[in-house]
Amino acid sequence: MIKQQIKRFYTDVGLVEDKTGFGIALDGRRLKTPAGVELSVPTKALALEILGEWERVDEQVEPSQMPYFSASATVIDRVFSQMPALQAELVDYAQAELICYRAPKDDTELTAFQCQHWDKWLDWMQQHHNIVFQCTDGIMPISQSRDTVQKCRALIDQFDGWHLSCLYRATQLSSSFVLSYGFLQNQLDAEGLFEAGCLEELFQNRKWGLDSEAETRQHNIKAELTEIEAFLKLLMAENR
Repeated sequence: MIKQQIKRFYTDVGLVEDKTGFGIALDGRRLKTPAGVELSVPTKALALEILGEWERVDEQVEPSQMPYFSASATVIDRVFSQMPALQAELVDYAQAELICYRAPKDDTELTAFQCQHWDKWLDWMQQHHNIVFQCTDGIMPISQSRDTVQKCRALIDQFDGWHLSCLYRATQLSSSFVLSYGFLQNQLDAEGLFEAGCLEELFQNRKWGLDSEAETRQHNIKAELTEIEAFLKLLMAENR
């Protein structure tokens, strides 16, 4: 991320393509990340979005107006060097999978709501990946089997740093590895991930109303998931 504003110091913005991927040139000089690494992204579509961000700069560089550059720089500067740690954290999320923790059985309304919206994702993991999760009522922790954890780790290990970054942040926002993995597999969109990940909170909203603090927090989560979705689409675009 850019830590401070700087004045526009260039005239021309160009696209660069080489064996490492796609980059941006400012007056012929390769754009670098805040850590001083040459910016190289895997798809032309993403590079063109970043190019547009730099072209639209008026007098000063505004980080808030450059989400694709900021996200890409974060992957290059922070994610690549921390992949083992991020992968381990995702395994921890899988071990404590959110959608395996259900309301007490006497809360029949919430339990039914959870079953309606969560069971299909556990069924999907079992049917398509042969991964079986154990569920419980209440908040007492349960341990998923060694087989389940190992298979989740194998799913995590298949992602490169770009996609791992999206999976990690989506999991942080939703608190669910299963839902976020489905999100990266195009099984649900940002709206669906938000609604399933925040299911209990949204259920309480409908029942008791929504306060301004919760509304702001939920708006921010939904907005960031939408940004991740857009970033993923650019990562999956063909280089033509």
